[in-house]
Amino acid sequence: MDKANQKRAEIVNAAYTVFSRKGYHSARIEDIAAEIGMSQGLFYRYFDSKLDIFTQIVDEIILRIGEGTTEGATTAANTLEEYIEQLEHGVERLFVILVDDPLISKVLFFETLGIDEELHKKIDFVFDLFAEYSSLFVKNGIAKSILRSDLNVKEIGLAFNALTLEAVRRISRSDDKDAARKTWMKVIVGLMIQGTADLKALNELKEKAAEK
Repeated sequence: MDKANQKRAEIVNAAYTVFSRKGYHSARIEDIAAEIGMSQGLFYRYFDSKLDIFTQIVDEIILRIGEGTTEGATTAANTLEEYIEQLEHGVERLFVILVDDPLISKVLFFETLGIDEELHKKIDFVFDLFAEYSSLFVKNGIAKSILRSDLNVKEIGLAFNALTLEAVRRISRSDDKDAARKTWMKVIVGLMIQGTADLKALNELKEKAAEK
């Protein structure tokens, strides 16, 4: 990495820290510059504005979310038990991505409101990505006779997203995030499985659990 790109990376890291701490609206260019002991004038050699650097950070967040969301095969589960395990893993992965980094949840739910139309489009893309992944997950459940065949794939995927993203929003604001994560995991998995699973597969799983 040459010196110019190294300096840009340093400024981006500093901005990430400042935006995480203060949020977009309260953060100032001088705060970012002060974070790494540079002048505001030097900042403007690399970025045009606060919006310019924030947009780059949002792009990096979207890339991270995309990589994390598509991790793991949606077609791997062949039984209801495996399907539940995959669902739990997927929800936990989203919790890690969206809760553990304070800026990501701010960007998705709060910070981009009213800033810029292009940023809104980027965030809409993220939610569409979630929906696409969830729909593939539902399709596999139906194809493997794990979920009921009468389900509306797109709508169930969107409902799953809505439930999970509301959980993320609540967990992010909770004083006890570990306890909140466990509670929401139980709620999400319980509602999704009870509401969508094929009754035969569900009864077989209950019988198997009773035998243990």
